[in-house]
Amino acid sequence: MGAYSTASLLRDTVRITLADARRRVADANALFGSTTLTGQPIEAQLPVAAQALAAGVISRDHVQVVRTTIDTLPAEHHAEVEQLLVDEAEHFDPVKLSKLATRTRAHLQPEQVVLDEQAARKRMEFSMIEDIDGMIMLRGRLSPECAEVLKAALSPLAKPAGKDDDRSAARRWAEALIELAHRMLNSDTLPQDGGRRPHLAITISYEQLRDQIGLGRGDFSAMITPQTIRQIACDADITPIVLNSEGQPLDVGREQRLVTQHIRAALIARDKGCSFPGCDRPPEWTDAHHIIPWIEDGITSVELMTLLCRFHHTIIHEQDWEIVMRDGFPYYIPPVWVDPQRKAVRNTMHHVDMLTGT
Repeated sequence: MGAYSTASLLRDTVRITLADARRRVADANALFGSTTLTGQPIEAQLPVAAQALAAGVISRDHVQVVRTTIDTLPAEHHAEVEQLLVDEAEHFDPVKLSKLATRTRAHLQPEQVVLDEQAARKRMEFSMIEDIDGMIMLRGRLSPECAEVLKAALSPLAKPAGKDDDRSAARRWAEALIELAHRMLNSDTLPQDGGRRPHLAITISYEQLRDQIGLGRGDFSAMITPQTIRQIACDADITPIVLNSEGQPLDVGREQRLVTQHIRAALIARDKGCSFPGCDRPPEWTDAHHIIPWIEDGITSVELMTLLCRFHHTIIHEQDWEIVMRDGFPYYIPPVWVDPQRKAVRNTMHHVDMLTGT
């Protein structure tokens, strides 16, 4: 039929990807056998799996797990391992079955499993691709043990931020990844990049930031709204750069830490964590928020700042919540759609003395 391989013929006939076609051919050879060029029959490699698939007990993905496992083992283990995996496939999905197969191989081929683990690290990859809507798609692969490291770091940051946190698990894990990056940037432990400590750099004119119009631009080409930049500027180093009419820098100001260590220590002593009502996030997970925005002549002082976790910091900047100071503590006035009476409330999660009188 003019095809250079069975897989290419299948691809063109059924209109599937070449990778899927190759997998189907490999599965068919293993399940049903084939013949030599002289017509001699070649027995099926996986007769037990073939019967289970024909009976609808297991799926094609189960078959792939069984086949790829058998392909790595000496012939004397084929029948025993095939039977084991097909039996277990009746109770487990293909991902769990793959874990069982790996454990089985670890008993039969411990040295080879170590080599496979090392090879997996070499196949790791990660990329960020901009979609047409401006969102960034993450794509990559991690070896199992490296994924464990990442999960261990993200897990405590991906927990729900209080009882009213209705974010999906996927969104919480995504925001935990960004939170982890923020913490690393603030840790002073990263190597220098271009002769400077790694930092988030966004360029925007003072007028745009003040009037909340237009867009700022990050060093990696991200377009960011003035509203989000205001949130970032709550607890950040600001470097003012004076430009001439042609946009050339005339003077670069000295970086100034808006929130000093002493101010932050005082905020921690007062708020003891995120001050948003009902939130129990600790101070290590918070930003210092200007109650009166810095761009609107807000003052960097304990009396006019409070601690907010990143989730509630975003809510304050995007929704109609107001913060007022009463008796030296932050109180929150909710939007009308939350409380028509807009009664000011304070977070008591971190203040046991307010509840017990001790």
